[in-house]
Parts: sequence; structure tokens; C-alpha cells
Amino acid sequence: MTVDSELTEELLATIPADIVEAMSPQMREVLSIQAARAEKCRAIGEEAAQAADCQRPADCNGSAESDIPADRDTLAKRAEYRAERSVWNEGGPIMARTDDRHIRAAGVNVPIRIHRPTAEAVLPGIVFLHGGGYSVGDLDTHDRIMRVLAEAAGCAVIGVDYSLSPEATYPQALHECAAIIDHLARHGHEYGIDGTRLAVAGDSAGAGLTLGAALLLRDEPEVVAADPESFAALRALISIYGGHGLIDSASRRLFGGDWDGMGANDLNNLMGEYFAEPDEAESPYVAHLTADLSGLPPVFVVAAGLDPLRDDSRALARTLERAGNDVEFEEYTHVLHSFLHFGRILDDTNTVLHNAAAFASKLLDQRGQG
Repeated sequence: MTVDSELTEELLATIPADIVEAMSPQMREVLSIQAARAEKCRAIGEEAAQAADCQRPADCNGSAESDIPADRDTLAKRAEYRAERSVWNEGGPIMARTDDRHIRAAGVNVPIRIHRPTAEAVLPGIVFLHGGGYSVGDLDTHDRIMRVLAEAAGCAVIGVDYSLSPEATYPQALHECAAIIDHLARHGHEYGIDGTRLAVAGDSAGAGLTLGAALLLRDEPEVVAADPESFAALRALISIYGGHGLIDSASRRLFGGDWDGMGANDLNNLMGEYFAEPDEAESPYVAHLTADLSGLPPVFVVAAGLDPLRDDSRALARTLERAGNDVEFEEYTHVLHSFLHFGRILDDTNTVLHNAAAFASKLLDQRGQG
């Protein structure tokens, strides 16, 4: 991974000086690498959009007759994101076995990826819900994260490639995730997974889906035709720098911008695409701070200190504790949102993944309590 000092200085000049000063040296090194690769990744995104233009029928304009999304900017954004994340997914743990499968959930066939760190016939499972603002990200963009979790926890990690917006709006992704958790709770043996010992983990948007899916399975399992007993299979939840319902906060005022894709306009645009109706954002499956949070399994909550969503995580941890839940909270003061991806550089990334894995592993090792 190479850096360009001139490009680095240009990027850092766009970030408020107090944020730059607060970053760890490793976080600034990550930004240097990102700056050096930015133009190449943008070019890859544009190439993907142009290729789709060539494949789309001239009279289609993205209608249902075409499998290609109507919005070429969405295609470009996803391809750019995949290209940007590709270098960070290199290396890492080697799995004993990895299987790509599909599970029918909420009316669609949802791709899943199962990473197994050992050859043991049956393992407890961690269902992993990736971030990306509900509009980008897939099984490849978060692959190293899942492999590190699998090796550190000694558990199977099941990644879920849920439907993205703007093609699929709320609550489609939530319903898919909840239905897949239910399916694994009832049919885990078909995948070599102990369906009575499951955890759910997610970063960013995936953290929101983690809490939302658990609440849905607890309160309205019938919405996704789930077994009411599936909620009891959940032994742990892991929420890493998620959004949980704050409309405004100190961290949203202080942090986020073009440099990390987390500016106020970025967040508003993402939510505008995700929700077909604005009032859907007030659902307790989205605005978790307004939900009844009692009776959840133990929750591991992580905040990034220089993240506009920092205060969402702080408030979630406190609200969970007030509701009587067991909570572990960690804040990584000197990093930006999305730091979970940068384990090739950031010590904080590897620390939080191993701590989250230890949290889940301890709870998943408790047999016979589901």
C-alpha cells in the first residue's frame, strides 16, 4: 500500500484541524492510503456505471424489465465502495471452510456466506450484518472482518447479503435479516450450526439491523413467519458504531464530512433512500432509543470517538443498562466511523474485533440455556 504526501495533505486540509489532531497516527496513515487510491476507485465506479449503461436496453430506463438499477450513480457508488474496500480485505485468517449459499427470506433468495474457522462438525454461529448505509456493501466488502471474528471467537460467522436501497426500502432488509436468524435458529443443523446458540453482530447500518431484528423477533415474530422461540436462541448482540435514533447530538454537530462520507447531507440522503415514508424512521425497530429494550440478551456496544454516530452508541449503552440488560461499552477515541475495516493498519480494529469475539464466545459457550 503506497501513499502520496501531496494527496494526503490535500485530504487533511479538508478536515477540521481539531479532528486531524485527535486522530491516532495509524488513523492518519489509513487516510493517506485512502487518498492515494481515491481516484482509481472513482474510476472503477464510473467504469461499472458505463458498463451497465451498455447492457441496459435503450428503451428500458431501468424499468422492471431490466435487472440493472435505474440509478447509475448507485451502481458507481457500489463499485467504488467495493474497490476501496478490496485492499483492506487482503490477508487475514484462513478458514477451514467457506460456503456461499442462499436462504429464502422475506420473499427473496438472500445470499449468505458461512466462514468456519475449524473443521468441527457443529459450531455456534454469529450472524453478521454488514454496514454501508443500507445502500452499499456486500459479503466481499466485509469479508476480512467476518474471518477475524470467526477465528477469534471459534464460531461460524454467517454473513448476510441483504437487499439494498434504493431498490429495496424499509422494512425489507430488516425482515430479511430477522427471517434468516429465525431460519438458522430452526434449521442450523443443516449448515453445521447450533441453532440454539446464536449471536448477531453488525457495523453501522448492520448495527441498526442487529438491534432491529432482535426486537422484531421478540415482539412480532409473526411478521416474518418466525417461530416465537427463535428469539431465545440469541445469546449476544454486538452493535458497532450504529445509528439508533438520534436526530441531533453533539457528535452529529462536531463530526462527519466529505472526508468520511458521514456529513449531514450524506446521512440525510441515505435515510431518504432507505425509508419510503419519513415516519418509518420513528419505528422502534429503527429508533431503538425509544423502544422497550428490556429482556434482550447481553449487548456489546462500540463507539468511534470521531464519528457523528458516537452519541447514538453512548445513548444506546446507557438506555440498555437502564432497561436492566447486561452491557459492555467500548469507545475508541481516536478513530473515524468505519474503522472496523482497517485491520491491516489499525491496532484499534483488531482490538475491538477480538474483544467482540471474546464477548460472543463466552456467551455462546453456555450450553443448554436456550
